[in-house]
Amino acid sequence: MNKKVYSLIHVIIIIVVTAIISALTTGVLFTKSAINRVGVNYSDIASDENVKTFLNAYSEVVNGYYKDIDKSAVINSAISGMMEYLNEPYTTYLDDTNADILVNQLNGTYKGIGISIKDNLVVSTVIDSPAEKAGILAGDIIVAINDEDVSGKTSNEITGIIKNIDDEITLRVKRNEEVLSFNLKSETLNIPSVEYKMIDDTNIGYIKMTIFSSNLTNEVKTAVLRLENAGMGSLILDMRNNSGGYLEKAHEVASLFIKKDKLIYSLEDKNNKVDYKDQDDSEKNYPIVVLINGSTASAAEIVTAALKDSYGATLVGLKSFGKGKVQHTYRLDTGGMVKYTSSNWLRPDGSCIDGIGITPDYVIENENIYDSEDINKETIIDTIDYQLNKAIELLSN
Repeated sequence: MNKKVYSLIHVIIIIVVTAIISALTTGVLFTKSAINRVGVNYSDIASDENVKTFLNAYSEVVNGYYKDIDKSAVINSAISGMMEYLNEPYTTYLDDTNADILVNQLNGTYKGIGISIKDNLVVSTVIDSPAEKAGILAGDIIVAINDEDVSGKTSNEITGIIKNIDDEITLRVKRNEEVLSFNLKSETLNIPSVEYKMIDDTNIGYIKMTIFSSNLTNEVKTAVLRLENAGMGSLILDMRNNSGGYLEKAHEVASLFIKKDKLIYSLEDKNNKVDYKDQDDSEKNYPIVVLINGSTASAAEIVTAALKDSYGATLVGLKSFGKGKVQHTYRLDTGGMVKYTSSNWLRPDGSCIDGIGITPDYVIENENIYDSEDINKETIIDTIDYQLNKAIELLSN
């Protein structure tokens, strides 16, 4: 087991930073073609009495209010209110900063300097990023960006400042009692979606998928090919903490393993139900174990259910998140985005997992090991991955 030492506060910070992304991506499951949908019939909209009522109210307020009004902000607030009225957890409005974070995350790239932050605290740096190359370290406290004081700003505010700087960025950080200055520029950075390896002293391959991004299918294909060339005879697919992504990528990844014409999932909206089957000639026949937990969601659940129902994979871990809905998105001219639920998806056995989740064949929890001298159990010195160990045991028999 690899030794990892985290204080409780570091664990909390990591969870909070992860939550910034998870809040945007957990349960996000939409088709790439759904972004910026076209074909709106404006004549029909113009004749809608409800739209006329809104436009009359808008005109009355922007022209009659005693102060100048930011019309763009008013419209964004109206859109946000419309989404809130629907009172559905996956239907929401994202401002331009959060919309960019979501899209870049799903595209497998983002523009930045390569830091994860909680407010102005640097939690980690990305390998080979401008931040790492410049010498910025986890634990540094950002105090200024291009001479602008950011000591009281939130993570989103700091991210927005960095994103909008095209030229050189001067970052001042406090490290212990010393203030250091770093000059660097934003770059387009790749976000790997896959980690893979052979399990030591076995013929078992291991692939961990972190998100269903645009790059995922090609990354999985590469991982599978290299593992098979290394003598893989069985496979562990780790879907733990995978919050979802593009629906097409779930279909493509499942198709790499499942036999042609087997059902992968169905979509059910207010009008009809459509089945989506494997149309790919590629298939595998070796044993597969899928690892899941409470943060395995949406697209990751589609692949998990498809491999269970249409391939015969074994599931190990904890019950999944339970996200059985699909979203469409629409990017606004202002840069914001509306994200709304358009259908349910059904697993091959016909059931909908929304609010229920997928229960594994072997329900197993991992165990944290704490410093024996720490009576408050605030310092984790190791984690026993019983889930992975069980997967290895099952595939070794």
